[in-house]
Amino acid sequence: MVNVGFHTTEISILSLGGIVLSRLIKVGGQKFDESIKGAIRKEFSLIVGSKTAEEVKISLRELEQEKKAAVVYGRDIVTGLPMEKEIPTDLVCESMLENFDVIIDNIRVILERTPPELSADIFRRGLYLTGGASQVAHLAELIAKGTGLKVNVSENPISGVALGLAKIIKDDNYKSVAYLEGMGR
Repeated sequence: MVNVGFHTTEISILSLGGIVLSRLIKVGGQKFDESIKGAIRKEFSLIVGSKTAEEVKISLRELEQEKKAAVVYGRDIVTGLPMEKEIPTDLVCESMLENFDVIIDNIRVILERTPPELSADIFRRGLYLTGGASQVAHLAELIAKGTGLKVNVSENPISGVALGLAKIIKDDNYKSVAYLEGMGR
């Protein structure tokens, strides 16, 4: 399970209702936004806000399909004046690659430490990708390419964690999992 959130990405191997291995890294949607802001600043001498970077990130897949550039508004570094620029989608994609590589490298580390019996299941079933930032264009494909595994993207990646917690709270079959986690701390 790979949960790519706003601040962090959690990579976990789950088996028999428990966590076998887990790793939390400080790379998520916010880092993707920061990388986009940095690339725009470096390439176009334009300062854009976090909301603008996030909007570009979210609309990236659609922009690529329509073969359009992203139109952003920001402040010119040299003049200090507001301006509009068209940002090529290639620049946006390239700006996030380093973050994607960090996630892929950490997935590999967890996979290398996974017991052989569980590795067979992962090989057959693949990885499960969830979390709001997991929807970023090309992330699932790059994880599949980087690991050689099938990547299953959650149907509802944004609210998957909340739905899972609701199931644990409501379903008596899962209540023991919630209490076991709390007692170990």
